[in-house]
Amino acid sequence: MYQQQIVAAAEYEFSRSGFAAARVSDIAKTAGVSLATVYKHFGGKDEIWDALNAARMQEFVAAVRLRTDDIDSPLEAILVGARAEVEFFAAHPHFLQLHINEGLSWASASAELGRGGQRAAWRTGMDMITRAAEIAADAGQIHLPPRIAAALVISAVQIWLTDWVSAGKTEPIEAVADAVVRHLRVSLGAAPA
Repeated sequence: MYQQQIVAAAEYEFSRSGFAAARVSDIAKTAGVSLATVYKHFGGKDEIWDALNAARMQEFVAAVRLRTDDIDSPLEAILVGARAEVEFFAAHPHFLQLHINEGLSWASASAELGRGGQRAAWRTGMDMITRAAEIAADAGQIHLPPRIAAALVISAVQIWLTDWVSAGKTEPIEAVADAVVRHLRVSLGAAPA
């Protein structure tokens, strides 16, 4: 119970002030627990960060798979998956904000960028979309190298979500997801000239 409470508080604190500026004492206060309780469950801020990223990535993968597992068309699965990604981040605004605050390109993040569990989360997401792009390429539905296609998907999601947040989240998230899908349908599905 306390672990989830602490991780939820950390997600808020990281989104509010960034990882570097977030203090474990602020996380404890937001969680409504003592500092000793935080350290009973976690070795420090890095472990909390890793737990947060691991938990959210499991939820993220499950949300995408729930929406895509029964889709026969590989390209449609990628597009539905992109919609699920947009909706997932919108449903977890603090998680979205903390990743926007990091200021890194999600699509080109390497082992040297990000920190701890965030790196593993990015690799998991990139690998999942790359595998979907490989299937779509094998089916002749996309005509780009799979890693490039995956990077386009991730970049589009990041760009539209960052714009949505910057604009005050006034546009319905469904409209944002529609725009991402329209863009990707053209970017990924058009036959080469």
